[in-house]
Amino acid sequence: MPMTTAPLPYEGRLFRSRNKKFEETILFVPFFGAVQRELARHVKFVMDLGFDAVTFDLEKTPALMDFSEGLFTPLKNWKELTSVLKIPISSRNKFGIKHIYADQIENMLNLIPGKKIVYSFSNPSGAAIEALARRKCSDVVGLLCDSGPSGKFIDSFFNLAKQEWKIQFLPLTFSMAPVLSLLWSPHMHKDIHTHLESFPKGFKILSIRGWKDPLIPPDHIDAIFEPHKNIDWRKLSLPEAGHLTGLRDFRAEYVPAVEKFLSEIAKTS
Repeated sequence: MPMTTAPLPYEGRLFRSRNKKFEETILFVPFFGAVQRELARHVKFVMDLGFDAVTFDLEKTPALMDFSEGLFTPLKNWKELTSVLKIPISSRNKFGIKHIYADQIENMLNLIPGKKIVYSFSNPSGAAIEALARRKCSDVVGLLCDSGPSGKFIDSFFNLAKQEWKIQFLPLTFSMAPVLSLLWSPHMHKDIHTHLESFPKGFKILSIRGWKDPLIPPDHIDAIFEPHKNIDWRKLSLPEAGHLTGLRDFRAEYVPAVEKFLSEIAKTS
């Protein structure tokens, strides 16, 4: 079935491989705050392997994005306050940004015809897992999770605020991390275990992690996947890599392992 020519939602873009070898389309789920051009290296990588790819934008969420942009000035009026406090409720009446992201990913998977592979980054990988569980992993043959998700979400949020947002006043960071983590989801990532338990036996997952990741260290990722014997998951461990730096900085280790995994789960066209 050919890819739809209708515009994709969420500024979605289809990239067709010039040397298409595989039936599956790879859907990229970006990391928090990413713009699509920041995935260009990964898109080119899979296109060169012979896959079509799709990217999209995660919904901008004022309640967290304002903090990521360093907005710690007093709010001028009630209109600004209500914008910052916009309530994230998903299509399934779940509170939390994670569940809004899961809505988006589910919609994208529904619109892309044929078999798919999901390639996700950092903590939004948790939303990808939720979307796959909603759809019972139908027509998705595998999942790649690069640098996440974290089994200790508050810790990863604290690290994000300190490392990426450069908030060095520790009392503020300590106090806001648990509160703003609730905006992600009241469950944090604990509901991931229910979702993974619902995955079909033998579902294949590649977990990519850097041992020097200052946001989500490997043991936090292991806490997500290790309890689940029904899934067929493996690790790509990069001893010198940080958060999301594997393909950029350690291509010689990254590329062969990911290529091997993709060739195992995909079907040649």
